[in-house]
Amino acid sequence: MKEKYKTDSIAKEKCSGNCLRCHYVSNCPARKVAKSSTITLSNTKKISSSRYQDGIGFAIDVGSTTLAVELYDLRSGALLASDGAINPQSAVSSDVIGRIVATEKPNGLETLQKLVLQALDNLISSVCAKTKISPNDLSDGVVTGNTIMLHILFGKSPSNLGRAPFKLEWFAGSSETLLGHTVWIAPFIGAFVGADLMCALIAANFNNTTSNQLLCDIGTNTEVALRIGNKIYAASTAAGPAFESTGIKGSELLDTMARLLSNNTISTTGEIKSEYITLEDGRILKNADIRAVQTAKAAIAAGISTMLDDAKTSSDELSEIYLAGGFGSNLNPNSAVTIGLIPKAPKAKMISLGNAALTGAALLLLNPQERQNAVELAKKIQLVDLGGNDTFYNYFIKALYFSPFK
Repeated sequence: MKEKYKTDSIAKEKCSGNCLRCHYVSNCPARKVAKSSTITLSNTKKISSSRYQDGIGFAIDVGSTTLAVELYDLRSGALLASDGAINPQSAVSSDVIGRIVATEKPNGLETLQKLVLQALDNLISSVCAKTKISPNDLSDGVVTGNTIMLHILFGKSPSNLGRAPFKLEWFAGSSETLLGHTVWIAPFIGAFVGADLMCALIAANFNNTTSNQLLCDIGTNTEVALRIGNKIYAASTAAGPAFESTGIKGSELLDTMARLLSNNTISTTGEIKSEYITLEDGRILKNADIRAVQTAKAAIAAGISTMLDDAKTSSDELSEIYLAGGFGSNLNPNSAVTIGLIPKAPKAKMISLGNAALTGAALLLLNPQERQNAVELAKKIQLVDLGGNDTFYNYFIKALYFSPFK
């Protein structure tokens, strides 16, 4: 790697371990993420690389809400630069179903594709400018994201994914051209269980263990995976924008809900004595906000319970629970357990993975021999269909109560 591609901070950074292969990735001192009102990504991460050629590569995560790009030294595995932005398609619709509908309008697919292509072009230019290289010098790339977002990105109609039987015809796990670069797209697991969950599983080492693990990538479209012995189950459940649509954002919202439950301001049924609660700082929590969180957390909890049933096990048998995604990785596990969002698993370690999808994409960038393994793993994962599932519905009704579940 030529010295001009390095910065002093990266050259001096010492990684404490093989971040993607250990279970303490979020605590690694070489991977500190600054917090601000904008999307800020780590710029000191280093990942073990099996590549022996000099070069610069990039990893991209295309989410419904946010976009993220990381630039890597392919030989050393050092993260050279990163950047993120809001997905401009959010202005068209906040959810994936709305975007499917938008693609079916005249020139709709082309319009949404252009929006995300321009945003990604800007991000790639940004990370290249930070390291003073030309985008033309990039030699490899890996792209991850949810199934529908990647269909739109590569100009493939997602219409079949918006109506029963939700047939997936393109499974990715292949190379495509993106903005003049040849990129490899991580494989999809299903219509609503995408490459982002597949990469999160790689980051969590799901493919190299037989311990009982649960991974929750919590967001507008929440994806959940469960490993019991040699079997892996996966499902998608729509939480909607409940965790981000109130005046109290993200993990703070769950902490607030847990506190109000503990002091009986909110009952376990979600009832309050008036139409809203005025918090200590003057902010308002409306009855409608509580109901939105209630239904979102019930959908996630019911999805987890249904998967545990399918695997003929219980949360008591879990050894690790991974929390991923921009929202999931920042929440307080105690608050999540208090409101019944995730199971109270007595033997399980709670592990925050950050943007596990992007981390998994980086691993596949730096270790290309793992790509075919990812394709084979995606084929083996058993999808749990929650739509029209009586077990899911029954658990959903029970999970509407704000109380811990097992």
